[in-house]
Amino acid sequence: MNNNVSDDYEHQMAYHCAPTIKSIKCGSMVAFKIDSDNSFQNFLQNHKICFECHGIKYLMLSRQKNHALMYFYRPQLLTRLLRRPLAIDILKNYGYPIEIGPDEEILPTLLDYLKKRIAQCDGFPHEIGIFLGYPPTDVQGFIKNKGQNFLYSGFWKVYSNEAAQKHLFECYNKCINNMCDRLRAGESLQSLISAA
Repeated sequence: MNNNVSDDYEHQMAYHCAPTIKSIKCGSMVAFKIDSDNSFQNFLQNHKICFECHGIKYLMLSRQKNHALMYFYRPQLLTRLLRRPLAIDILKNYGYPIEIGPDEEILPTLLDYLKKRIAQCDGFPHEIGIFLGYPPTDVQGFIKNKGQNFLYSGFWKVYSNEAAQKHLFECYNKCINNMCDRLRAGESLQSLISAA
């Protein structure tokens, strides 16, 4: 595999997934460019054991000719977020097969349904924010306000608890910058995941 291509994938992952790698966010999405030389599949295969050993799972949400939309997540963190009553209500409103509160066994069912929603929607389904660790109140606010009237915009549009979300965004930015700097300095993604 071409090391430059592998490095590109590692840098994309660090930039888009650092907070998830560091366990301060339940999930992250990355749109990877896919070449015809299997370099992307090789990247996933080369990192699979490292991901699994450190509690990171991944799923291809959609695939186009030259791009794959990947979702990297931490099942325990995601399950905790999905147990919130407002998160359950939002997902139920969109037909997700979610009952009193999910456990990790039903995550594959919910993620399969999310894949179907992505395939059916023009753009992204609004409830995807739940799977990316956005507070359910902000997801609900975005849906009710059709993306308008927000208090602040950062990693997502904030509709409540502005000060806390700004602080969280600062933490995300520090985490991303640190991980990207360390990759540029020569550390490997696997070593950064192992140190998380």
